[in-house]
Amino acid sequence: MILASLLSIRSGAALLADPLVLAAIALGVGVGIVFGAIPGFSATMTIILLTPVTVPFNPAPALIFLVSAYGGAVYAGSIPSILINTPGAPGSVVTCWDGYELTKKGKAVYTLAVSAIVSSLAGICAAVVLLFLAPRIAEFALEFGPSQMFLFAVFALTIIPAAKGASLEKALLGGCFGLLVATVGNDPQLSQPRGTFGFTILRSGVDFIVVLIGLFVIAEMFQLAYRGVVVQDDTEIEGSFSQIKDAFRAVASRPVAFIRGMLIGTFVGSLPGAGADVANFVSYNEARRWADEELADKFGTGIIEGVIAGDSSNNATQGGALVPTLTLGIPGSGSTAALLGAISIHGLQPGPGLFDRSAALVYALILSLVIGNLLILVYGLPGAKYFGKLAYIPPKYIIPAVVVLSVIGGFAVRNSLFDLWFVLLFGVLGVVFVKYEYPLVSPVLGVILGGIAESGFVTGWLLNQGDPVEFFFGSYISIVLLALILLSVVITIVRR
Repeated sequence: MILASLLSIRSGAALLADPLVLAAIALGVGVGIVFGAIPGFSATMTIILLTPVTVPFNPAPALIFLVSAYGGAVYAGSIPSILINTPGAPGSVVTCWDGYELTKKGKAVYTLAVSAIVSSLAGICAAVVLLFLAPRIAEFALEFGPSQMFLFAVFALTIIPAAKGASLEKALLGGCFGLLVATVGNDPQLSQPRGTFGFTILRSGVDFIVVLIGLFVIAEMFQLAYRGVVVQDDTEIEGSFSQIKDAFRAVASRPVAFIRGMLIGTFVGSLPGAGADVANFVSYNEARRWADEELADKFGTGIIEGVIAGDSSNNATQGGALVPTLTLGIPGSGSTAALLGAISIHGLQPGPGLFDRSAALVYALILSLVIGNLLILVYGLPGAKYFGKLAYIPPKYIIPAVVVLSVIGGFAVRNSLFDLWFVLLFGVLGVVFVKYEYPLVSPVLGVILGGIAESGFVTGWLLNQGDPVEFFFGSYISIVLLALILLSVVITIVRR
């Protein structure tokens, strides 16, 4: 079996020797970075838009192009997070907290370089894990049934009380608001509309991308218009080359933070429906939870540990999310759901037999992640000194550009003008939240995890025939998750 795997890896590597395939990787990463850097323009939307372009091409270069664009878009979401406090994608939200604070201190190039380094390394490590352990990880991920996904969502919700710079009451209230927004739409059990106020489009719920654009992007543009600058004029701009050298030293001196984030990202990414949206919150919170008290208090004030925790987990989800997608035909995230559709369009059937039927192509896809993530360094490090200058552009140019791109991103989610009203509504709510010191992360977490928790609870309760003992203690994974929830709550209370 090991010999067969090695032969398949060799066949996959041979496919990558084709100049057209290598060009597809280079172009895919570049296009992904461009799309991913647009606020609210997620990797999912990038793949959906690019899939029709690949139809005339053979499966190998076409799918490798899409996988490379996926990796580039996931990384690039951190660029606007760091520069203007507007996440390019849901998986880049936590990068704002420390990345933007570092930018305001004149360390934009340094922070962008750290982001590129950890994103590249995490993506490569996750691809290597996928290369050798994909079937085993898939088997373990299958142990996470609806009950376990509910408990996992509850565990992730314990992050809310630890939201940076917030009182416990405000953090919990914001989280409850997010959970309330997540209930809008059809009931998962009875398919009855809830909170739709007669609007048909709301039967599918309030899209998370719309909430993200409003709360973070539009609200930040209001704040930027009020402040007048991204970086104060008297802030010293440090030399770009010295900052890139410092970035390598920063990552090398914090291996535990990087490895922890990478492992969390790979694992959470392999859980169907979780993905980077959840992984980076969990990774950031665990980094803060296990830091010593003095360092933990500095999270959110502009420390590089926060950027490493967020971006290492964010990019590691690339490999993790491909595990159930390729091995089981179950998408690990919204992005891989779009990729699953593209794979089917090109005549392949994802699932247990894919590694047997198209082994060379599958391993070529995985190996292309390694090359693509190396190219993130090639594009990201030289680009850091140019991206960093964006923080010094006057707001009168930044605000119109970002608002226009946000409107495009909000409309593109469902091709609906109705969603743009929600972008504006959540933008105003974001300003109110900031004014009264409610953490924006709380409602965002509530919206992300509300759907996962509700569907997991309803389905799990039905499968266990309403038996609470079986629901909460029916598997060793459930017991471990309950212990983690309890531990998380206790640590949070003690820290408070």
